[in-house]
Amino acid sequence: MKSILQLAHLNARVAGLGLLGRWLGTKEVAAGYDCVAATYEKVWQCHLRRTTDEFLQRLPSGLTGTILDLGSGTGYTARYLASINPKATLMAIDVSQGMLNHARQQAPANMHCVVSDMLKFLQAQSNESVSMIVSTWAMGYSHSTRVLENCGRVLSRGGTLAFIVNYSDTLSAVFHVFQRCMLRFPNHVRLAAFPRFPKNWGFLQQALVQNRFELEWHQDGLQKITPPKGELLPWLRQTGVMAGFDAMLDLSGAAGDFFETELARDRNNLFHHFAAAIARKR
Repeated sequence: MKSILQLAHLNARVAGLGLLGRWLGTKEVAAGYDCVAATYEKVWQCHLRRTTDEFLQRLPSGLTGTILDLGSGTGYTARYLASINPKATLMAIDVSQGMLNHARQQAPANMHCVVSDMLKFLQAQSNESVSMIVSTWAMGYSHSTRVLENCGRVLSRGGTLAFIVNYSDTLSAVFHVFQRCMLRFPNHVRLAAFPRFPKNWGFLQQALVQNRFELEWHQDGLQKITPPKGELLPWLRQTGVMAGFDAMLDLSGAAGDFFETELARDRNNLFHHFAAAIARKR
């Protein structure tokens, strides 16, 4: 009975926030990543680097024209793309000013940073105006189908689209605890949200076919994440995993203690579930 009442309370809370227009959006995600910009590469990207490097080594080099890195963050992918395509112009796009400030510190001459939502940036580009589009670990924060649709429009014929994107069940242990925390502390919920990360490969594959892409390579991956010793919530707050969600749920006081205790039980069960793909525009 108690759980039913808690669920009713949470549903009423979320519905009320939605009616008031208080939705989790780009502004909150950007603010969350601004806060972790100084720690992101050391604390979180280290867990993703091997997968990212193996993916990047599959991409073409020596291109000219314009290359887009969507959701560039601190510029790890963009710097690599700029180095293997020295005659191309590399545009590093991200919603977080803080992350791009770090990217600029090591940016080569042919790399340019633009603070923008990736979908809005794509929508402003001309048809068939870029030679390659890459996105690593970021597309799920936007509307994946609309991003892929616009990639199909702005990418030149024969151009490459390459991405790594998390599935909706990535780090499920973290977000199951997050949901239990919302249920336990509904008054701590400050924003409503729609799930955006893709559910499975079939969802992405359909979008690629619809937008005239021919798949060249695809891999689904499950990567174990080993957290450092000690409390998990302070660590997560340095990684970017909670970006946006930290604005959605107030994890101070008893709510934070509950989150920490519950997640500690699953600290050895943290996995990134993702899709990596390379496709060519027909």
